Amino acid sequence: MSSPATAMCPADVIKEEWVLSRHILQSGGLIVEHQLQPSGECEVSSGLTHHFLVFELGNVTRQVFRIGKQEYDGSLLQGELLLIPAKAPFFGACETTDEILALFIDPTFLHQMSLEANCPHSEQVELLSVINTRDLQIESIVQSIHNEIQQNRWGSRLYLDSLANLLVIHLLRNYTSSPLKLREYQVGLGEFRLKRVLEYINAHLEQDIGLADIAEVADFSQCYFSSLFKQSMGIAPWQYIVQQRVERAKKLLKQRNNSISEIALQCGFNSQSHFTQQFRKMTGVTPKIYQEH
Repeated sequence: MSSPATAMCPADVIKEEWVLSRHILQSGGLIVEHQLQPSGECEVSSGLTHHFLVFELGNVTRQVFRIGKQEYDGSLLQGELLLIPAKAPFFGACETTDEILALFIDPTFLHQMSLEANCPHSEQVELLSVINTRDLQIESIVQSIHNEIQQNRWGSRLYLDSLANLLVIHLLRNYTSSPLKLREYQVGLGEFRLKRVLEYINAHLEQDIGLADIAEVADFSQCYFSSLFKQSMGIAPWQYIVQQRVERAKKLLKQRNNSISEIALQCGFNSQSHFTQQFRKMTGVTPKIYQEH
């Protein structure tokens, strides 16, 4: 009896010349690629090692897809998606060049999130295959990931980590054989944990803080941390960090000891333009005007 075929790594299927950009989130748990795929056919009979979410950025006149026994033959419109579970055989054919966001989710990351969410039978969680559907929440999350990556801004790690978690939790809730029901917390982080988290954030504002970093300080899973933080503070962790960076910048600007570009770096912004954008958004004036008055 022949052994089953080995699932293929995405890098062995996706040609490098198709990839316009690639970003790795959550320590490899989620790989996001902006791709421009040429017309033609692709068949992977053994499936991929990763779950494969395809988000359509353009409008394609005609595509043919088969995932297992599911088949679709028609046009795929901007915002529509496909979900191909790891190890699921699939075939795709496209008549024209296709611009997509390809998101490869490591099954280990999905499993870890299901464990953190106390998902029953987490070791048996399986994603369902989906062809030609529209999910407004996935669309919002994926577009936010794409926009943040395009901006290429320092300090976006926490925000992107949070979006990656939101995406996986949404998949666990809506696209598995046993949909996940998250435990509800109504008490926030608690005074002691919140104090530790805020102290950590303020001590590391100049660094690119990740969600895993502050969730570990709170001794909570990433899965629950963001919602608990928001219950306690009224805003998301990434919003609080931007707020605190701007507050620190205000103090440094009034001291007049450093240039605006130096203050930007000291407060965790990767450029003066990014700093100016965020500062103006929160205060209504530019750093230069604030410093002069």
